[in-house]
Amino acid sequence: MNNYTRLKAIVEVFGQYGIAPVAKVMQADFVKDLGFDKVFLNGLIFDVENVLHMELEDEIVQSLRKPEDLIQYFLQHQN
Repeated sequence: MNNYTRLKAIVEVFGQYGIAPVAKVMQADFVKDLGFDKVFLNGLIFDVENVLHMELEDEIVQSLRKPEDLIQYFLQHQN
């Protein structure tokens, strides 16, 4: 899967969670700015993992604070 396909898949999952692919939102903190609780955030990450056929370790999941962080991690790391 190339990076364009990955990005498109991530943006589709973001859309299901009400996250618009605009710069201001991409820089927003999941919890502080977007109002995600731990369960909702874990659901988002699980859905992205599922669509990309990848699984993140707990330490990585805890380090993802913004939508941009999540996108960058998945684009930089291949299956």
